[in-house]
Amino acid sequence: MPDFLAVDPKPATGTAAWTNASRRRPNTRAMQAEEAERLHALLESIPLAAVSADADGTIRDLNAGAERLLGLRRYQAAGKSLYDFHGPDTIARIRAMFDDFASGERQSPVVVERELNGRWVQMRFTPLFDRDGRLQGVNATFADETEKKQLRERIRALESDLVQEQKLSAIGMMASGLAHNLNGPLAVIVGYLDLLYARQSHLGEIPLILAQAERMKDIISTMMMKSRHDQDRQKRTLDLNQLLQNELKFLEANLQFKNQITKQFEFARGLPPVYGLYSDFSQVFLNLVNNAVDAMVDAPVKTLRVSTRCDEDNLYVEVADTGCGLDPAEAEKLFTPFYSTKPPVGENASGRPSGTGLGLSSARQLVEQYGGRIQVEGRPGVGASFTVVIPLAANRLPAETGGSRMHRDQLAETLA
Repeated sequence: MPDFLAVDPKPATGTAAWTNASRRRPNTRAMQAEEAERLHALLESIPLAAVSADADGTIRDLNAGAERLLGLRRYQAAGKSLYDFHGPDTIARIRAMFDDFASGERQSPVVVERELNGRWVQMRFTPLFDRDGRLQGVNATFADETEKKQLRERIRALESDLVQEQKLSAIGMMASGLAHNLNGPLAVIVGYLDLLYARQSHLGEIPLILAQAERMKDIISTMMMKSRHDQDRQKRTLDLNQLLQNELKFLEANLQFKNQITKQFEFARGLPPVYGLYSDFSQVFLNLVNNAVDAMVDAPVKTLRVSTRCDEDNLYVEVADTGCGLDPAEAEKLFTPFYSTKPPVGENASGRPSGTGLGLSSARQLVEQYGGRIQVEGRPGVGASFTVVIPLAANRLPAETGGSRMHRDQLAETLA
């Protein structure tokens, strides 16, 4: 028999026996390491932040996305628990979830949402069971829902703003109709008061009544004029001095604006006309003035200054206040949609200003349609000023053959 086929009938002993036995037994430690690497490779293949934990919540492993989200490295997670990254309320929910998994009452994934490290995170916990239905562990994925949540909040704000605009539009139409219907009876009252005073000049109360009636006529005229201009969708030649005076006069209906604020108006003479939509400019200036009024709600001195001026290139409208002011480094954020230093509509205390964060952003968009810009200056606690800059060359009356008379008529109508 050849030597290489010979069989030693005596059993192996000593070192040789241990070597042969170790070859026959599986290397448990190597298998565990191999299994751990397979688990980690699986976690890394998940596009979301992912964590694998034991049945008691102890973390086994996590991927790179979870390292970034939780702010710790993989080797630092050893021995830590899923409970270590949450507050009491979330811990209670996760603990109840583990109890439901362990008891078999729940076998489907559970979703928990919460704020984590400044981000809004949706956590999805998926249980892992063995063949006998015993809970072996949980895989948790973390999806950053911050942008989606912000988008949902913006949509809700837009819907709220749209509803508010529709309400205001309906109220405006009703007020315009009411003002039109009041004009007739009021004209009769004024006429008969004049007649009565001519016959009974000794009645000293009549001039006072007449003055109040004339004031009512002025208010009604202002309301009707604003309604007509705001509904006009045709570009016309505009005198921004007159437009500002109309809008400021309309704001006298706001008792805070009328009675609590010192007003300083400086309108430059000979201001060049601007060709555009009345409603565009009225919306811009009303936004700026209303923001100035809101900024002064807690100011000990409430002074609003509105001024106009021009040079060879531009026309300037400045709205300044003595309110809470602003940080120059934060000024650009004011024009970001949905950014507001005021609480949302419906969440403000009674008598306190609120906002949707859309006023200044829409004002900038409107001004930019005319090639203009809005400049901001201010300091915390000392007020702020917003200056609308409109380039003259881009917004002059368009040259149209035989159209000069038409545009003069439009100008006369606008100034009326």
